[in-house]
Amino acid sequence: MVRTHLVMMLFLATSFSLQAAPLRETNHWVTVKGKIVWDEAKGEAPKQIALVAGRDAQTAAMDTEFLSEEWVVNAKSGGIKNVVVWLAPEPSPLQLDDLKNKKLKVFPSFTPNDINPQLLKPANDSVVIEQHCCRFIPHVMAAQEGQKLIIKNTAPVPHNAKYFSLKNGEVNVLIRAKDEYALPKQLVAEKQAFKIDCAIHPWMAAFVRVFDHPYFAVSDANGNFEIKDAPTLKGKLRMFVWHHDSGFSGGSKGFLGTTLEVKPGTMNLGAIKFEVPN
Repeated sequence: MVRTHLVMMLFLATSFSLQAAPLRETNHWVTVKGKIVWDEAKGEAPKQIALVAGRDAQTAAMDTEFLSEEWVVNAKSGGIKNVVVWLAPEPSPLQLDDLKNKKLKVFPSFTPNDINPQLLKPANDSVVIEQHCCRFIPHVMAAQEGQKLIIKNTAPVPHNAKYFSLKNGEVNVLIRAKDEYALPKQLVAEKQAFKIDCAIHPWMAAFVRVFDHPYFAVSDANGNFEIKDAPTLKGKLRMFVWHHDSGFSGGSKGFLGTTLEVKPGTMNLGAIKFEVPN
């Protein structure tokens, strides 16, 4: 009798615990992928041109890809490199009106409870921008809040790193050959990208966007991107497409993104034409 009573108490305690703290769903994640391509209706895609180094020409000549990077479009596939794509929750009608009327200046983001638990913390503690010869690599970087930014000079000549940002301070440092500079604080998410320059080599530039969630990607040399394990929420997400030289795809209306109807699994959007503003 006593044993039966104990078993019953254990069953009730377990049932109450499960009701008080329901298990998190494991099947409501979506992977969104696609390919950003040049819109041929806008004419021929821009071509990269050879740069001319006004200083440290011998070092620049060591770089086999010493080319302009305003637009990097694959000549065969039309894929655009260095496009930042990210997701956000679908806003409520009131939020959408406030965004349009500029009463709400920052698009609503994911809450910690929305994010896949395995992605709450970045996979890497730091992100690295290399000063390779006389060029920043990568030219465009997306990072997650909490990571540290390291600027590494792998060239045989000194470089400078200079930027101003809204929430990540400002920097103006000399980085000696084969040395590096680590920002003293972790990166903080901010609405706009910030640009890093080198005052010694004025053609050098890099662009950094920092997010408060992991649902972002930078398109590769073929224009491909993939954003893994985003929450399906109520079956809708917003997708944003941004290029450092052109801004949002679609111009000012691109600030509001595009609605995606999503469900668990993998969603391949195929080719997405980048709408260069007129």
